[in-house]
Amino acid sequence: MVPPDSATLRSFPRNQVVVIVSYVDPRVVPEDNRITYAQFSLTRNITLTRRIFPAEHPVIRVVGGRAKNALRSLLTLEHHLGLGAIVVVHHTDYGVSHASSAEFKATFRDRAATTEQVAEIDAIDFDVIHDRDVRASVESDVRYLKESPWFGNGLQVVGFVFDLKTGTVDQVQ
Repeated sequence: MVPPDSATLRSFPRNQVVVIVSYVDPRVVPEDNRITYAQFSLTRNITLTRRIFPAEHPVIRVVGGRAKNALRSLLTLEHHLGLGAIVVVHHTDYGVSHASSAEFKATFRDRAATTEQVAEIDAIDFDVIHDRDVRASVESDVRYLKESPWFGNGLQVVGFVFDLKTGTVDQVQ
């Protein structure tokens, strides 16, 4: 199937796209049917997503799955299509959960050739999530998106934690 061109996309009703913000991890594919959240129901009928993306919801993958790191992509979709819902997904046993922000920064400070480069690394918020905080990180991201002034009224935001050991996907309230 050939995807629609930009003019066709602009002709669709706005605020219908459901996007998934998730992680970069080869162990888990968010589009997998187990992880597309059959139990997730929107409070209004959102049907456009299947017209634009017949095989899947668009997925924005960022290390750690953090919403702030996906913001530029989310705003681009909001501008062009309008978003109906954002699904935030984090999982247990994140690779980034096994090091601290200080450890990440030390790795790159050692490579810095100038004080400006050190300052650039020091300014980065690696926003590390530890396994014990996965639920809290989802709650934080959902709250961040709901409180954002950049999205249209009525945007629905929901969060999930995918447990790699059990294979369960639990909605975070």
